[in-house]
Amino acid sequence: MNRTVRRIFDVAADTVWPPVCHGCGRGCKLDVDELCNQCTASVSSAMQIEFCPGCGRSVAPYELTADGCGECRETGRLFTQVFRIAAYQDGFADLFRRFKYGGYENLELFFARTLARQILKSEHYEHIDALIPVPTCWQHRLRRHGQGVGRGFHPAEGIAKLVSKHTSIPCAPLLDRIRGGKSQVGLSGAARLVNVRGKFALAKGCQVAGGRVCIVDDIMTTGATVRECARVLRRGGVENVYVAVVARAGEDASVLNVV
Repeated sequence: MNRTVRRIFDVAADTVWPPVCHGCGRGCKLDVDELCNQCTASVSSAMQIEFCPGCGRSVAPYELTADGCGECRETGRLFTQVFRIAAYQDGFADLFRRFKYGGYENLELFFARTLARQILKSEHYEHIDALIPVPTCWQHRLRRHGQGVGRGFHPAEGIAKLVSKHTSIPCAPLLDRIRGGKSQVGLSGAARLVNVRGKFALAKGCQVAGGRVCIVDDIMTTGATVRECARVLRRGGVENVYVAVVARAGEDASVLNVV
């Protein structure tokens, strides 16, 4: 197909099937990240907030030093490097809720591509051996749609696979969820730490000694889940633990009851 015919075909296709923004669902002219101009503007402020590379927490001006944020300097750095797209606030929080609870699952394309860019431009990119999605139990995979039809949905796994595609870092299921239980939603920070304790284990036959791995999850709130995953990996001999998340939330009550 020559260029002229291709151009005519594309114009006709856009007329019959106009592009749809993955963030709001409206027909529009899209940019390369599958978001319309309005949605892009609504999330830009949350994506520009400075954060601590050791824990992913948003930091105030002048709080960050070579040793991390104030919390990391006091309690110790949690991870070699945290990659995140944005703070869980303002328009980005709305976008994330549409993805996780509103059926806008195509947003994982935007999230994965943006997260992959964060990893690719980092000095740590060449040091990451594998991407490990946070595993979940079958109860949490089921979500309800429309007429009560349930189906599997695992944001961390979907995003990890797409990030792998964009970065060429292998996606490896090195962790298993060995125990179910209640969701983290609605629990306090301290209760979340207790709730995830002992729920993860290295996959059977997995050898991770000396490895440098990146845990992938959709959101990090108190950090309880990724910290427990990191604990299991380090116990297995992993050398460096990185974390990549779509959003990093605060620990206020409203966020704990939502995510």
